[in-house]
Amino acid sequence: MKNTFIKLQTGLWIILSLWVALWLSWQVLAQVNFGYALWYQAGGIQQNIEHYAPLNKYRPDFAQTSDEVRLQLFAGIVNAIQNQGQGLNQLAYENDTGKIPLLRQPEIVHLQDVANLVSFLNTLGWGGLILWISLSVGLMAKNAHFPSQKQAGLVIFGLVFALTLTLISFGAERVFYQLHIWIFPAGHQWFFYYEDSLMSTMMKAPHLFAYIGASLLGLNIALFMAIIQVFQAVKPTKFE
Repeated sequence: MKNTFIKLQTGLWIILSLWVALWLSWQVLAQVNFGYALWYQAGGIQQNIEHYAPLNKYRPDFAQTSDEVRLQLFAGIVNAIQNQGQGLNQLAYENDTGKIPLLRQPEIVHLQDVANLVSFLNTLGWGGLILWISLSVGLMAKNAHFPSQKQAGLVIFGLVFALTLTLISFGAERVFYQLHIWIFPAGHQWFFYYEDSLMSTMMKAPHLFAYIGASLLGLNIALFMAIIQVFQAVKPTKFE
């Protein structure tokens, strides 16, 4: 009975380790604006802006802004969603007539929804971290065996396989849209055509989210395996 309870705790520890690694990965990537400067060039975002910004029905002259201004505006969006949406309505660029707000009201509402989601997930992140630390200390006190690199690798393989199978079965775009339907409030717009939204144009949505998702997954795996390695060093496992 005792061994079964410890195994259950170890299973929970693996889940919490994955969650903590994912949450920390998000925080790390947010500090570098999710690699936007890289994707701006390599992901075709610059070309997307040059093509679609002149077609925007509501915001003129964005195509004349510099790369630096565009990177700063995206950094402003990231900073806002990381801070309960503060500053979204202050983001602006300039043309010959003065300052032009970057975002329209439907875009501000959507990004505020994103900020609310991020705030909620941050609460879960801190809670998960505290629980993970407590559980780690408890397992070490019980002289429990932590998972091996091989076992951790099997967990990662299983999750990646399940994710890949889901995307292949339903299609990445369909999954992306369905998640929006489930997550965001009914009646709040979350789909924006490039011709109507500088936000969508700047992000080359949904392409940027695929780049960010891949980065998040890669860093999550790396941090999770690093956690396993650290606890292997602290408490060598008998499962080799």
